Amino acid sequence: MPLPKRDRKVEAAKRTIHEAFDDLSRAVSPEDSHDFSSVTLENVQNAALDIENQLGARSSLRNMRRLMPLFSGLQHYSAAIEVLCNGTPYLPWIWAPIKLILKVASDYVEAIEQIIKAYSRIGESLNRFRVLDATFSQNASFQQTLAVFYTNILRFHKQAYTFVRRSCLETGREIDREANAYHIAEARDTRDKLEAWRQDALAKLARDEEEQTAGHLQTISTWLKLDDADQVAILDKLSTEGTRYPETCGWVLTNPTMVSWLKPQPDLAFVWLQGNPGTGKSTIVGKLATFLRTSPKSLVITHFCTSSYASSTQYDKILRSLLFQLVNANDDLIAHIYWEYVVCKKMASVTTLEQLMETVVITLLGEPGQSQPIYVLLDGLDEVEAGKQRQVISLIRKVASGAKARGTVFKVLVSCRTSPFLEKVLKKQPVVSLSDEKECLEEAIWIYASHRLNADAYKLSQLGLRESDLTDLGRSVARKADGMFLWARLVIDYLATNIFHSCHEITAAIDTLPHKLSEFYERILTNTIANFDPRSVDRMRQILGWIAFAKRPLRKSEFRSALSFRAGDPKVDELVPSYIFDMCAPLIEERRDSSFTFIHVSVKDYLQTPQSTLLIAEDKVIREHGIASVTCLLSGLKVFQPDYPNFDRSLRVLKGLHGFHIYATEYWVDYILSIVTSPDALSQPGLLPSVVDDLSKNLDSLGESFNTFDDKDSPTPSENGLDLLKAHKGLHTSAIAALKARSRKEFGDKLGEEGSAADLGQVQELRDVLVNYQATIKSLLLIQDFPGVTPEELELFKREFSTSAYTCRLTSCPRATAGFDTNGLRLQHEATHSQPLQCLYPSCQYPPFVSTRALKNHENECHKMAQGRKRIRRVAAWSQYDPEGSRQVERAQTQVDGVQTPMGPHPSQAQQVQLLQQLLQMTFVTNLQQAQQQMIQYQRQQQATRQAMLAQQYSEQRL
Repeated sequence: MPLPKRDRKVEAAKRTIHEAFDDLSRAVSPEDSHDFSSVTLENVQNAALDIENQLGARSSLRNMRRLMPLFSGLQHYSAAIEVLCNGTPYLPWIWAPIKLILKVASDYVEAIEQIIKAYSRIGESLNRFRVLDATFSQNASFQQTLAVFYTNILRFHKQAYTFVRRSCLETGREIDREANAYHIAEARDTRDKLEAWRQDALAKLARDEEEQTAGHLQTISTWLKLDDADQVAILDKLSTEGTRYPETCGWVLTNPTMVSWLKPQPDLAFVWLQGNPGTGKSTIVGKLATFLRTSPKSLVITHFCTSSYASSTQYDKILRSLLFQLVNANDDLIAHIYWEYVVCKKMASVTTLEQLMETVVITLLGEPGQSQPIYVLLDGLDEVEAGKQRQVISLIRKVASGAKARGTVFKVLVSCRTSPFLEKVLKKQPVVSLSDEKECLEEAIWIYASHRLNADAYKLSQLGLRESDLTDLGRSVARKADGMFLWARLVIDYLATNIFHSCHEITAAIDTLPHKLSEFYERILTNTIANFDPRSVDRMRQILGWIAFAKRPLRKSEFRSALSFRAGDPKVDELVPSYIFDMCAPLIEERRDSSFTFIHVSVKDYLQTPQSTLLIAEDKVIREHGIASVTCLLSGLKVFQPDYPNFDRSLRVLKGLHGFHIYATEYWVDYILSIVTSPDALSQPGLLPSVVDDLSKNLDSLGESFNTFDDKDSPTPSENGLDLLKAHKGLHTSAIAALKARSRKEFGDKLGEEGSAADLGQVQELRDVLVNYQATIKSLLLIQDFPGVTPEELELFKREFSTSAYTCRLTSCPRATAGFDTNGLRLQHEATHSQPLQCLYPSCQYPPFVSTRALKNHENECHKMAQGRKRIRRVAAWSQYDPEGSRQVERAQTQVDGVQTPMGPHPSQAQQVQLLQQLLQMTFVTNLQQAQQQMIQYQRQQQATRQAMLAQQYSEQRL
């Protein structure tokens, strides 16, 4: 294995030092160099002072203190080169010859003057090592530079020593030549500095491009209205399961069909992973994605559809998720989409995104043999509406056919349950059916069951069950599971939560438990509600209904508030307790973000079947959700008015009574429009028409105005069903305003001012209620105690509501309901909704502005005296390194601005680097010419001086 490049440079540097040392040691006589190894830098300094005293006694002071920069520089330089000289006598030879040379030359005033000047110039260069050592101490190329300096110094010592033994005149001439050589060394030093500056400039350019790309990517995410929180949560759960039981999915990597699909070859481009509910399809897909991502050569795209996250099953969300992952793999694509779509303000419609996805895939695949294999894994397609399933498959096939025609690798894995429609459209595709892999699944389930049972080994050992018995129990569970991981999980959960007196009871329980999931769910529900009264049964149905049909998963604090407003009472002052969720525990589970979900999507399917003990009807559930949302808004319209008692308002917020307010503000229109299907829908007697009428009257009394937006943003009443709300003026007006707010793609020139709990703004529309609610939360997050609230309750409030105060103020953004921990993070996010406006005055470093007005105010305040406006060049800062070569810089700037890339008007990184190199070359040539001119001028001065001295000596001899 060859040595790293850095080691070769270090060894070369050591050889260079060794050769320089040998050269000088041969030139200096042993009598003169016998004590060099013991001479310290301090000895040299003291010797210089002694020589100065001797010269002073002869009235020939030469100001030896000019050598102090030399001694200081040698100290920094010796610290830098010490590593290269470890274990050798080389280091003292840097300064020891100086002592000898000064002593010998002290008899010749003119010679010692020239020597002092030469050494002082060396000292000026050596002082740079004070900074360079700290920065480049670990750089192998820098070690070579240290060795070059060592060689030059010792070469100068050699020349100075050789000629100080000669006549004063000859010595002066050689010193002059050595001084000229030193100027060449300075030119080399300048070149090294330019190279270091070039590397720094390139590194800064790379960092700037990375930051710019990250900003563009965030803006593209906003343009796509993408919220990947759902996918992150799903992947996190699957990764946890896969990490906890890694052996359960290993068989899929040896399946012949999957092995062929995993190979980065064009054949077998499409595979359908088919299985019944609970067989572990999603976990297998997660395992395959993890396996593929271990290879940096593969681009892996995933999307998981589940009814637990309604947005994950929508066609446009699937399209946006896949597209964003594809774009994220290529910086050029990010720049292209940013400039061509985001900056040009093109609509992110489904048609546009479909066309863009084809373009992106073709760009990423490139040419055969040079492309990166792309793997797309789509799980839970059966959760998508049937009509949208056809669109997804059609798009994937279209993209895959284009890749196949080019001979590139684009592979797709679809994982879902079978259905008549999917059987029809995927009948010609290779299938990996989990029903045909019962042996592999049984082995995997046995491994899973053994892990779970061994975790309870201590408890089970008290029933006389040994390790071999646990193995047999695991085998029994695996056989009866019939390939369903979910069934095995439910059985082991049942064994862990029930009381048994003997091992025979455990065996009997496994034999008697239902073998079908629906029967198992039936048994769980029957046992749970056996002792419930009708009111408790209805409340459990409400909890399950919220989990099944909420617009997004509710966190526990939101859930409790929603259940509190379910009865339609806006004056409610008690929050439902947390323990009620434990009553549903066998069928639901709490996520890390405190939201709730079913243990499996099949639970929702079962609850909607007529055979369910606790039937959940979607239309009835949606009506209940509408009542809770409208009631919450009614309560907020009263509580968050400025004239409401501040103590009572703060106490209600601290209790969490209004935790549902953000959700209600976002989705109340959806609930109303889905319920109101006829003009008289709100005229019928009932709780919902009553609370809706109250809300409409309250809104009407506010005189809400919705002329904030342009007419082009207005929703079409007939398309949205708004014409059915005309009988309720306040409701109709607010619904239009809410839909208009959703249609906004970016902020205007200014954002609304936000108040505080002590000084809330006047409520003129529903959005003002939300602003006041969040202002109240902000002030309560700062307090340390509150009357009637325990420290534990206050800490829980801060933990649960820290993100509720800082939600994105662009209603169409997914983060409008899921907020940020700080206002700074929110502002940073909101900046992506606005086209950044950069100040165009040269050298202005002010951050981008979010509005034209803010930019104009900045220009008036900071650049009022400036003449005209100039475009900022990417290389404008280079001129400070070459003040004499401004014309070359201007030409380089023109080239930068004139470059036209395939993806837009801005130059690529490679083009910028090329121009940077050209500029460096021009700058170096200019500095080298200046150094040469200075050397020639110095030589001429020295020659004139020597001629004058010769003439004077000749005259004296004649006299």
